Amino acid sequence: MKQDLRETLNRLAIKILVFDAVILVVLIALALLITKQSKQRLADQLSEAFRAPLLAGDTRQILQDMSRPVYKDFLGFAWKTHEGARDFLVPADLNKPGWILCGSVKVPVFFDEERKVPAGILWFYYHNWSALPLALIAWLFLVGVSIAVMYFERKRMTREYQSALEIESNRLKADMAAQVAHDIRSPVFALDAALKNMTQLPERQRVIVRHAVNRIRDVANSLLEKNRQKPAISSADDAALVGTGEPLDVHLLSSLIDPVVTEKRLSFESKPGINIDFKLVQESYGLFARIQPVEFRRMISNLVNNAVEALGEKGTVDISVNHDGDGIILWVADNGKGIPPEILAKLGRRGETHGKAGGSGLGLFHARTAAESWGGSLNITSEPGKGTTVSIILPKAEAPGYFVGELKLAAGQPVIVLDDDTGVHQIWRGRFNTARVKENEIEVSYFVGPDELRSWVKANPAKAGSAVCLFDHELSGFKETGLSLASELGLCAQTILVTSLSEEPRITEDCARLKVRMIPKGLAAFVPISIISPAAPARAILLDDDALTHMTWEMAAEEHGIKLKAFTNPSEFLSSLGDFPKDIPLYIDSDLGENIKGEKIAAELKEKGFTNICLATAHSPEKFAHLPWLKVITKEPPWA
Repeated sequence: MKQDLRETLNRLAIKILVFDAVILVVLIALALLITKQSKQRLADQLSEAFRAPLLAGDTRQILQDMSRPVYKDFLGFAWKTHEGARDFLVPADLNKPGWILCGSVKVPVFFDEERKVPAGILWFYYHNWSALPLALIAWLFLVGVSIAVMYFERKRMTREYQSALEIESNRLKADMAAQVAHDIRSPVFALDAALKNMTQLPERQRVIVRHAVNRIRDVANSLLEKNRQKPAISSADDAALVGTGEPLDVHLLSSLIDPVVTEKRLSFESKPGINIDFKLVQESYGLFARIQPVEFRRMISNLVNNAVEALGEKGTVDISVNHDGDGIILWVADNGKGIPPEILAKLGRRGETHGKAGGSGLGLFHARTAAESWGGSLNITSEPGKGTTVSIILPKAEAPGYFVGELKLAAGQPVIVLDDDTGVHQIWRGRFNTARVKENEIEVSYFVGPDELRSWVKANPAKAGSAVCLFDHELSGFKETGLSLASELGLCAQTILVTSLSEEPRITEDCARLKVRMIPKGLAAFVPISIISPAAPARAILLDDDALTHMTWEMAAEEHGIKLKAFTNPSEFLSSLGDFPKDIPLYIDSDLGENIKGEKIAAELKEKGFTNICLATAHSPEKFAHLPWLKVITKEPPWA
């Protein structure tokens, strides 16, 4: 361990030395570049100031007036004409300097303002290293910072080394180290497998690498939390193995299970006889539980590892999740050789294992204690010769507000699908065909990039304004994301993000901020789709404060196949009128109680454009003769 520390410190020193050397080269290059640019500007200014005497061939004036400003910033200059007859040097004994120590800039001089007729070239010579002192000062400052960083980094590493020596003597820390060593193998193997095929990165491989890296980070975070807690060694050791300090939160179980299963398949590619399958069904969709996601992924990983390692070289591991009432049931089953009953009763305790050479029993022990800490339980059933099933039961939690439990489409409502993967387009086509969207006049438009989507929205503003938008978040080859496009086009309220990043906190936070809902992309094939047919419009409306009149009219309307909407309260009646066509038959009683007159309401409706208004009253029509436009009928239903 001490040797490792020494090698790490040596590597750190070498890196800092290389860094300082690179910075020195960069600063020197910048000094040379800045010097050349500044000299070029000065040369341009001097050439312009003395252009007239140069063109006139007034060498005496040039030597008298130009020498002083030139010597201030240059070693000298040379004037070379095309004919060579009037060439001269200042100073006269100026030798062409060597390129290492000195540099030169040239300024073409022309007879005309259009710079078409060349007169000659002015060469200005200067010291290359005039800005070197500033560069060296800056470099020495950075060297000082590097030395300070190396000093403090050395102290930090030394402290960590000493702390690690103390941890080695603590049994609890030894258990923790065993747990981390047990867990970290799988994500490392998955990362290695994915990295071999990263020349082209379709989304699936991006997801694999991302989840593997996230798991490594999660394990590191878990280790950090355990170190911070420093619980006392006691009979509570068992709880300490699970208690990482990670807060309980509501998570979609299938989104946590799926990447772990993918990781396992990659990890065990060297065993072609092993088949690992996550069986998602319609009933698996939308099952949330209040858990610790890092510990949950660790639990699934451990259970699958146990199953595979107990199978040998051939067999099947099935993972499935379903619900039963208020509980969620998660199964990890294998078709291996099974476990004898006398051993089965002991499994789940610390140190008890079966069928694994060198097994520690930590996997099952962790799974049991984790499930129980979340209010659930773990059961193991096995039949020798047929296989073993681990069942975990967890309480069901309510889904977050951003989650789409069911994709509801209105008949005639457009749908927009944006995804750079045409395979995802095919999934949605299959789902929509099964839901029979064409029969309900639902038009689905598919896009792979932002530009064609923008063009479509610009050309179809009415459709875009009422559409359901199913947007992927990551669009390969584009800087835009699904969320940025939804915000740019003003479609956030109607957008559903269909993404493999549904468990990323930054994505869920952005969705909450923009009021965008979400479907995990891996579950797009399982989200329930329903089509809401528009409610049949009411064929007639009655406003009367008498309950008996309501009953009479409703019975008559039902008998004659008339859909009647009856109101007692005038305010409720008036507030609902926006939902009905202007020519719908309206039947209004004259006396509505509390001195409210039906004929007055009828006059207001006439002003609003309603054309089929009847006063259904016991009064004689003569009483309303002053309202010739108002049709007056009896209280008897017109269909009776």
